[in-house]
Amino acid sequence: MATATLAGPASGDVVDAALLAALLRATAEEHSGLEHLTVVPRPGRTDVVLFYTGTSPCAADAAGTDLCRRALRAAAELGRWNLCQDG
Repeated sequence: MATATLAGPASGDVVDAALLAALLRATAEEHSGLEHLTVVPRPGRTDVVLFYTGTSPCAADAAGTDLCRRALRAAAELGRWNLCQDG
């Protein structure tokens, strides 16, 4: 399992959860091990939980981070959203 938080350009911005979930699924590589995902939008941020099969926790985290970065780059609608990094 991997988690990611996306921060919006403004505190009130909300992502369409179904649209983001579809984008993430479309961006995922066929044999990545992504089993399913959950998107929880909130004003100014969106939490994403990605469930991977057959991979270590570190590998799942790396795959989840990579997937979110690729999805953000692929969608013009998310151009001002950013992936939050753990401090």
